Amino acid sequence: MTPQFYIAAMSDTPEGGIYRYEMRENAAPKQVGFTPMANVNYLAFSPDRKFLYSTCTVDGQDGVAAFAIGEDGELTFIGSMASGGKSACYVVTDPSGQFLYCANYRTGNLTEFRLEEGKIAMATQTVYHKGKGPHEVRQEGPHTHFSDLTPDGKFMVVIDLGIDSVFTYPIDPETGIDAKNPNVLKVSPGDGPRHLIFDDTGKIAYLANELGNSVISLAYNDGVFTVIEKVSTLPRYWEGATKVAAIRLSEDDRFLFVSNRGFDSIAVYELDGKGGMKLFDMVLSGGSSPRDINFLPGGKWFGAANEFSDKVVFFDYDGKGKLTPNGFELKLPRPLNIHW
Repeated sequence: MTPQFYIAAMSDTPEGGIYRYEMRENAAPKQVGFTPMANVNYLAFSPDRKFLYSTCTVDGQDGVAAFAIGEDGELTFIGSMASGGKSACYVVTDPSGQFLYCANYRTGNLTEFRLEEGKIAMATQTVYHKGKGPHEVRQEGPHTHFSDLTPDGKFMVVIDLGIDSVFTYPIDPETGIDAKNPNVLKVSPGDGPRHLIFDDTGKIAYLANELGNSVISLAYNDGVFTVIEKVSTLPRYWEGATKVAAIRLSEDDRFLFVSNRGFDSIAVYELDGKGGMKLFDMVLSGGSSPRDINFLPGGKWFGAANEFSDKVVFFDYDGKGKLTPNGFELKLPRPLNIHW
C-alpha cells in the first residue's frame, strides 16, 4: 500500500473528522479518504495497525472511538464509548492490544478500556490524581494530558500538567496498569508538563513543558526518570504569551522539534545522544497555534497543524535539521493531530 497519513480535525460541523492522505512521488500528498467524527482530536493505532482509535463525542459526552482499517487504509467505524471524564485529549493502546487508555484533561483522570477484537468492550478502571500547581488558571487541579508506554513495555507514562508530575505506572498485559504503585517525577513548579518522546535507545526521553516553555531531557531506567538538562523553547527576548504543544524526533534521533503556540514557531535542537540539547533553528509555523507537528511517511516532508488558522502548513526536511516551507497547505477545520 502507498504510504498514507491521517489528520484529526476537531469540529462538530460536517467537516470535522479524520482526513486520510496518500504520499506521492514528486507530488504533493493527495486526499484519498474522509471519516466524519465530531470533536476528534487525537489518534492511535493498535499494535498490529489493524485498528485506529480516536477521541470523540458520544451522546454529548467526551468519548473514544474505534475504527477498523481496510487494506487501502479506509476507516470503518466499529464503536465508541464515553471516556469517563471531560476533555479527552490523548489515546494509546498497550503493547498487547488488549487495553486502550484515554487521558481526560479537564477532570484529570486516566481511563482504561478492555479491547476485544479491536472493539472497545468496557471500561475496566479509572485512575485519578490529586493536587494542584502554582498557576492559578491552568493548575487549579490535576490535568492529565498524555499517556504512553515506555519502550520496554513495562510501564505506562502518564503526564499531569496540573500538578507538574510525570507518573510511571507498572503495566501487565493481562490485568492492565497497577494504579497503586507509580514512580513519580516532579518537575519545577509551574512547568506544566505536556508530552514526552523517547529516542530509539529507549534510555533517553524528552519532556515538553507547556507552561514553562521548555524541554527537559531525561534518563530512563526501569520506570524511573532522572533529569539531565532543561532548555527554553523561545528566542532570548520574547516576552509575549505563549505555550508549548507538540514534540517530535527526527528518524535518526539527531534533531528534536518542539512547537510553540503564541510565538507560533518550531524550535529545533541538535542532540548529542546523551541528553544534551543545543538550539539549532527557530522556524515560523506558517499559521496560528501549531497544536501538532510531525514528519510524514518517508521523512522528507514535515507538517505543522495550525489549530486557529484552520490549516496545515508543510515543509521540506533536508535530513540535517533544516525545515524549509514548500508552499503546500491543507485547509481543515481546527487540525489537531498528524498521525501515521
